[in-house]
Amino acid sequence: MLLLKLSPVLALVYATTAHTSCGGGGNRNLEALFRSHVSPSTEIASSYQINFSTVVGPRWSTWEAPAWSGAIKPALISDLKQIIKIAAKNNIPFIATNGGHGAKTGLGSFDGININLQNFNTVTVDAVNNRMTLGPGATLGAMVTEVFAAGKEIQTGNSWCPGGIGVTLGGGIGMLMGLHGLMIDDLQSVELLTASGETVTASKDENEDLFWGIRGAGQTFGIVTAANYTVHDQTNGGFVTEANFYYTAAQNRSLWELIATFDNVLPAKLSLQTAMLYNATTDTASIWLSAWYVGSLDESQPYLDQFAALGPFATEILNLTQVEVYYQSVTRGVCGTGHLLTAYTMGVGRTDPDTLETHFADFVAFSRANPAYFGQSYMQWYSNKVNLQTPADSTVFPWRDVQAWWLLENIILDDSLLSAVDDWSVLQRGNFHATSGFDDEHVYVNYAIGDEGPAAWWSEANLPKLRALKARWDPHNLFGKGYSLE
Repeated sequence: MLLLKLSPVLALVYATTAHTSCGGGGNRNLEALFRSHVSPSTEIASSYQINFSTVVGPRWSTWEAPAWSGAIKPALISDLKQIIKIAAKNNIPFIATNGGHGAKTGLGSFDGININLQNFNTVTVDAVNNRMTLGPGATLGAMVTEVFAAGKEIQTGNSWCPGGIGVTLGGGIGMLMGLHGLMIDDLQSVELLTASGETVTASKDENEDLFWGIRGAGQTFGIVTAANYTVHDQTNGGFVTEANFYYTAAQNRSLWELIATFDNVLPAKLSLQTAMLYNATTDTASIWLSAWYVGSLDESQPYLDQFAALGPFATEILNLTQVEVYYQSVTRGVCGTGHLLTAYTMGVGRTDPDTLETHFADFVAFSRANPAYFGQSYMQWYSNKVNLQTPADSTVFPWRDVQAWWLLENIILDDSLLSAVDDWSVLQRGNFHATSGFDDEHVYVNYAIGDEGPAAWWSEANLPKLRALKARWDPHNLFGKGYSLE
């Protein structure tokens, strides 16, 4: 199935204690432990109970799926506070989830409990004051729908189903970056449930250092129970010109050379995404390019003409609302669940046609040799206009100089192929870094698979301050499974 919209791979809000000799919740009576402290509408189930599947949060990929011993779905924020306090007191590891798009190496050995945040699916838009408040159970789709209905817009990821706050905490890249920067740049304040079970406010005026860390590494400090953002008046009445071009394998070099001319000069309203595709039935490879322009067709035509001049074998020009652009991720398969799926990523400082041409050939060869492999390799180009105007030290998110993001999504139908896929993916990741123009790996933590390490996610320069914040706010590592600072 053609996945025309990219789903953020790592939009999970993490919270966990370290493993202890007490194990997870499997040998505990969760009802006896939690029920008297939470409201009647809170749902509780151990993994062996028949209602467990309705209480546990959904999961996008079956790869490294936690071996949950139980799940709790709190009805109220006050319930959530009690759950955190009781779990911490009793050494019960937990992970709080919403969209379930978190997939990170090592989670397969986790046997604690899931805290399902989906009951907190709230989005409130104050159109007069250009403000929005997001609950921890709200998805990107719910957020975009409500903001659009209010005549506003906000930067968001390019998918429908991940959790809105989870995506924000890692930075939040997407189609409107050239106009509004990252999602964290529109974040004004958060209410954070900390390791003590209490709620604190973090903003530029209150707990400023914590707010710095939350914007890019928020997964490591607690659970955000409310996030407050700035929203903007709609550009072009909320409509987007979407142009989809399909190229043969023989045209790939010309496409990469054309895209490279946009490095450092990509217009603020224009973003590009390509997907490398292989059809095993016909043994043919192709490349799909989607150009999103937040403006009229007439205004975008000079840019689209350049891609049309390459002679794609198919072209589709659409005039869509922002909601329709994001909603296509549902209808085109990105929000499908149940696949054994891994993902690898790297940010690059320049578009290198040689690297892309070689990677495309490698991708086709690997796909042809492994019939149980159904991967797609994406590149995303967003304007850096706002990013480069934002002080680099204003947030812990460090990679504002990235020109393009590479993301390889591996769908594997035979798990015996997993090791070979991972070895090949690591090799490809190294090739992208080698010609990226960066000495240090630039990895978007929301896309990370987990083996890259904290310097690749947050930069070596940011780690001392980040570790000091961790020691202050979460000294016993209650939160942040999969995001080690060591």
